[in-house]
Amino acid sequence: MMLPKQQKENVKQKIKFYQKAWFMWIWLILFPPLGIFLMWKTGKFSIIKRIIATIIATGYFALPIIIAIFTTPSLYYSQEELLKSFNKEVDSLGLSYFISDTKVEDGFITSKLDENITLIENIDDNDKIQELIMVGQGEGLDIILLMGVFIGMTNPTLSQEEVGQVLNDLHLFDEDYDYQESEETVKKGLIRYHLKYDQTAGVIFSVSKAN
Repeated sequence: MMLPKQQKENVKQKIKFYQKAWFMWIWLILFPPLGIFLMWKTGKFSIIKRIIATIIATGYFALPIIIAIFTTPSLYYSQEELLKSFNKEVDSLGLSYFISDTKVEDGFITSKLDENITLIENIDDNDKIQELIMVGQGEGLDIILLMGVFIGMTNPTLSQEEVGQVLNDLHLFDEDYDYQESEETVKKGLIRYHLKYDQTAGVIFSVSKAN
């Protein structure tokens, strides 16, 4: 006849590690879907407690995803970050452009990149930069070079050849392309580049995060 002590030891031996409460709690914190599955599979707690724990764990897991979906991603977290990125890209290319005459208005920061080229930064309530808009007059080389600068600084993993390909995809080198009648959008990684022409403003090149 088996003694009670021996029975308890046999029960302990039969319980797998993944059936233990501590294992379930770890996964409820690290990866709630698996933790919820283990909780219901092992029958831990009463049904009411399991339902409550499921609701809490589901909310804990889903909330960051929901926030990420409905929150507009920022290009840059501050004006200082943008300036560092711009200067770094310009220096790496051996160019002499700089951002000057900066003016802060309600929801926008306006700067000069050149005598005929203006940079407009669309900022949110937390001063994060959501969009960059470059407006340039004429068809000069400066516009093309600065477009390349903004592509490179917002997509730093791209090679110079890949930056050139983005410019090419925007039909920038297509002499037969009519910008006065059309506009182009190119997505590269997490960034969207948009190019159009306005008779009054000139070339309008915008950069934003792709949703």
